[in-house]
Amino acid sequence: MFIFLVFILFIATAIFCLTQQKYTKATLFMLCMGLSYLFVVTSIITYMSKDAYYYYSLYDYFGIRQKVQNQLMFLPLSRFVLIRILNFFTMAFLYTGLCSAVYFAFNVPPRRGRLILALLAVPCVLQVILYDPSFYTYLYYRLYSDFMTSQGLVSAYETLHQFTFIINTLYSAAGIILLFYTLFDAPKVRQIRSNILMILICYISVQVTYYYINFWAPDILITVSKAAHFIRFKPVNLVGNPSLYTLLPPIAGFCLCLSLYGIYKYARIQNSIKNQESVISRNIDSALLTSRVFSHYMKNELLAIMAQTEFLENMCEESPEVVQEVQVIEQRCRKIYDRLDVVHQKTLKSKLDLEPVVLHELIGKLLEEMGPALKQTAVNYFERQRNLVIMADPYYFTQAIENILSNALDALEPVPEKSRRIEIEINLKNKWVELVIRDNGAGMAEEEVQNIFQPFYSSKPTATNWGMGLSLCHSIITTHGGKISAASRKGEGSSFHIVMPLLSTSKN
Repeated sequence: MFIFLVFILFIATAIFCLTQQKYTKATLFMLCMGLSYLFVVTSIITYMSKDAYYYYSLYDYFGIRQKVQNQLMFLPLSRFVLIRILNFFTMAFLYTGLCSAVYFAFNVPPRRGRLILALLAVPCVLQVILYDPSFYTYLYYRLYSDFMTSQGLVSAYETLHQFTFIINTLYSAAGIILLFYTLFDAPKVRQIRSNILMILICYISVQVTYYYINFWAPDILITVSKAAHFIRFKPVNLVGNPSLYTLLPPIAGFCLCLSLYGIYKYARIQNSIKNQESVISRNIDSALLTSRVFSHYMKNELLAIMAQTEFLENMCEESPEVVQEVQVIEQRCRKIYDRLDVVHQKTLKSKLDLEPVVLHELIGKLLEEMGPALKQTAVNYFERQRNLVIMADPYYFTQAIENILSNALDALEPVPEKSRRIEIEINLKNKWVELVIRDNGAGMAEEEVQNIFQPFYSSKPTATNWGMGLSLCHSIITTHGGKISAASRKGEGSSFHIVMPLLSTSKN
């Protein structure tokens, strides 16, 4: 009777999750799948208790003692009703299992969701009707012997059973495939992926144990005789080692409890994302990067200063010009100090603190801060009607976008002021958000585009650019679990595409 204790624990956990309001549609469907599994196993055990064929072997299959079996035998439920319950919850298990996988894998809009749910329900409803014992009896009496022979009707249902068996197997397989897709497509955030992996393992375990016990259902469990006005009930089709049947339901119950725990944690993560409470730390190797930048930059600047002093030696007799050159040296030293101070500030923060960020709010705030620099450029920002939430470190992510926009402004310098244009567009692609930044600036040759994310590479003079902006952008975006790419043509402008994992959406 351990199985019933496990399922009682499952129901208690389900009630707790529902009362805590830590659930999504996928959670609700998976809860229904677990409850359907409970009713399927209970129906099979009760049906077997009422069948003399299994009177002495029910303990071997499910560990049910004869005292309990006798109580189940006298329950006021006919085997007609038990077959209906078994068939209904068999289809409910397959239907809710696939629906939970669909809602885990995709962000389904309400209108499309209703259509998907209706389409998936059609084969299930038809099977519940076709395998209903009363419907089968009605067909038998109507068709035999005027339209079909007894064997003909039996053969027709055997063919139907083969067809529905394939459909039901596809339902189970499709759910597993969709959860694998969810894991593959999930944001590269350990906290999220570990929960999805746990749910996937539990889902597969439940589906496998169900398939072993109940692969044959729904089915016609009666034989009808019109001439004798007699209906005989068939035994359920249990195959394999009976000892496995003792183990599988408790295993399934344990997996369902474990999946509920995973669902609960997953729902908490989603709710915290929605409420913008989650913070996930992730290391970024900025210390090593900035040390290399420091050394490289110092070498270049010192070489430039040395070149200035050599020029001074040749002009030492012309005092006014010497004074002017000394001022140039002073200005350049000041620039070195300011830029090294910026580098120093960047080394103070060596971790990404990922938290839920509404992307368009972050972009809007950045554009407002860069307003003075962008005032001579037409910025076309295409906002979406929905808030797209990503996990990002506002400091670093803003820095990456700012670097790209600063590069775009540099590329627009040769373009007349009235023609300068920057376009910012946010696209939603399944579970990914694409941020596109385009400019109509000078553009780059193909060989330059291939190298722009390399450290210290720059197509500009070293005195004005030290080739680390886009390299930092690449490091920041990839550490976030995103991707960045660039496209450009000489004289036609450039575009940068940043793809980030989507966490949630909501209306503005």
